[in-house]
Amino acid sequence: MKLVFKPYGPKGLLVSLGNKINESTHLKVKFLYEKLRSRAKLGINAVIPSYCELTIIFEPQVLTVSALKELCDDLFSQFKEGANEYDIIKVPVCYDDEFGLDTLEVLNHTGLTKEALIKKHTSKDYLVYMLGFVPGFLYLGGMDPVLATPRKETPRLKVDKGAVGIADGQTGIYPMDIPGGWQIIGKTPVDLLKDDLEDQIKMGDRVRFYSITKEEFANW
Repeated sequence: MKLVFKPYGPKGLLVSLGNKINESTHLKVKFLYEKLRSRAKLGINAVIPSYCELTIIFEPQVLTVSALKELCDDLFSQFKEGANEYDIIKVPVCYDDEFGLDTLEVLNHTGLTKEALIKKHTSKDYLVYMLGFVPGFLYLGGMDPVLATPRKETPRLKVDKGAVGIADGQTGIYPMDIPGGWQIIGKTPVDLLKDDLEDQIKMGDRVRFYSITKEEFANW
C-alpha cells in the first residue's frame, strides 16, 4: 500500500494508512510511529497515532515537507507483516450491581444473562489501539460484537474513576472522574494513573480483564 499525505497546518503532516480499523492497519501505524519517534532529532517534534493515521508535528526550517514524506516512505518500505511484540496487562474488574450502573440496560439490549456478559467481557484480549483523549485513557478494540450496546442518550456529568464501560463496539476504563456516556458494567480498583499502568501499557499491548468479588475489590 502507498502512504497518503495531507497538510496539517504549517508545521504538521497527516499520514493516512487507509480507512479500515483493524489489527492489520494498526500494526502498520504502530511500525511507522515507532520508526518516526526514533528520528525525533531530525526535526520531528511529535508523532500522534490514531486508528488509521499519524499526525507528525515537525520543524520546517530543519525538515522540509518533501524530505519528511520521503522519510516516511523509506521507513514504511521496511515494514514486514507478522513482526509484532506486545505485553498482556491483566486488569481486575468487579461486576457487582453496585458498580454496574448500566448492566441491566446492557442485558436488556443484548439479551444476555449477567453471567454470560461477564464471561464474554473477560474472554478477550483487547488491543490497545492508542492512548489519549485524557491521560490514561485506552482505546481498546476486539470486544465481542454480541456485547455492543449504544451509548447513553444523555451522558452523565461525572463517571467515577475506574468505571468500566461499553460504548457501541468498544469497551474501556475511565482513568479519572470525567463526564461520559458509556454504559457502565463494572469498576476496577486499579488506578491507571497512580499504579504505574499508564507507563506500563503502550500502544499495541493487550488488556485482559478478569472478574473479582466485591470483597476483593474492597481489600485491593
